[in-house]
Amino acid sequence: MSAALRDLPAQRRQTYAFLRDARSTCHVHLLADVDATALRRDREASGRRVSYVSYVVKTAAAAIAANADARAVLRDGLRPRLATVDDVHAKVLFDKTVDGQRCVLSGSVESAQRRDIADIQRIVDDHKKDEVTPDGPFAQVRRLQRLPVPLGLLLYKTVLRDPRRRARLQGVFSVTSVGHTPVRAILPMIAGTWGFGVGAITDTPVVRDGEVVVRPVFTLSLAFDHRVVDGALAAELLAEVTHGLENWT
Repeated sequence: MSAALRDLPAQRRQTYAFLRDARSTCHVHLLADVDATALRRDREASGRRVSYVSYVVKTAAAAIAANADARAVLRDGLRPRLATVDDVHAKVLFDKTVDGQRCVLSGSVESAQRRDIADIQRIVDDHKKDEVTPDGPFAQVRRLQRLPVPLGLLLYKTVLRDPRRRARLQGVFSVTSVGHTPVRAILPMIAGTWGFGVGAITDTPVVRDGEVVVRPVFTLSLAFDHRVVDGALAAELLAEVTHGLENWT
């Protein structure tokens, strides 16, 4: 007996469009362990609730902004071309339930390199609290969900063909997290140049000054589009972001 078929839920149409786009990206993954001691200290000293995702957004935006090659965005096709953008927009992924259907939605932190950590956290909180209303932070996603799949794919492809518009809507880089679960790492798919994944923080034995101590550690992954940048630059960027997080002031 064949299984019954049903249409793709409207709430997942934006994910479907994104993954169709991401299949053309030649992405490679790198991993690094991050000692979150400095981040925990900052959270406690400030008295404010800051998510580790926000720290990654701020640190990665600063590192990418400082390197013109890292700010390259690809326009693919018969004549591939690169655009170097000035503003570093970040895309953050959120787990949402829309009309009873669980799905992943993306929200933007525009010009992340120009914002302080409190402002980034405010934007992240606004996206977390939004119930996916027609006039809220996810308004554009909501409109895409209501289109038939073929029309939605055409619109998605057309809108993102311009690399500068792609950088604004999809982010120069993305950040996704599974830190709320006991999952060590996530290796994200990307439709842009960069994508960071944040794993769960666990107390981990590490060596410091020749002694074994316990530190809060999480795995930070980096996906990069090999058509745009090479592994050496990607490794340097991940190392710089890791250093910035471990030495947060």
